[in-house]
Amino acid sequence: MFKRLFVLLYRLIAETASSWEFLSEDQEKDNENFYKDYLFPIIGLIALLAFVGVVISTKAFSTALALKVVIRQVVIYLGSFYLVSFIVSEWLFPFFGMEKNRVLGERFTGYSSALIYIVAMIEAVFPSFFFLEIIVFYTIYMIWTSAGRFFKMEEELWMKFTIFASVLIMLAPYFIKLLINIFMPNMKI
Repeated sequence: MFKRLFVLLYRLIAETASSWEFLSEDQEKDNENFYKDYLFPIIGLIALLAFVGVVISTKAFSTALALKVVIRQVVIYLGSFYLVSFIVSEWLFPFFGMEKNRVLGERFTGYSSALIYIVAMIEAVFPSFFFLEIIVFYTIYMIWTSAGRFFKMEEELWMKFTIFASVLIMLAPYFIKLLINIFMPNMKI
């Protein structure tokens, strides 16, 4: 299971164009496999690595702190996934002349966030590697590539779609972190 997941993550990043073409063939399948084989294992890995990061980085291990970090990471990345996929399927698709499609919105959001998830995994274990967040800008290219291959969108709409979707996908985790810091100040780390 994890081998296929890491191969897919690698293909999404290193072979972006061909992986979007491959994924476009799976568009009509049910979303159960997407959740079971892709999204939930990634969120689980982020949570597990966040726990490991707390164990490694603190001198006196605290179960409460470790659970707080794990819960925070799960809420940030799962919450941003659901927020963005809802906005994409309900507002962004109709804005660009496509029909509302929850399944397609979820798949697009999940696959486009691959690099964000990888950076989150690395930063969970090595918090001092915050400079890796600059790599997240490659997500813009991933989304631009998906517009033509995954959605079969007209070329004049590619750039607008890329800008809107990139802003949503890249800023959603920061928005969720901000909400957590405001409404749950005890969850600050």
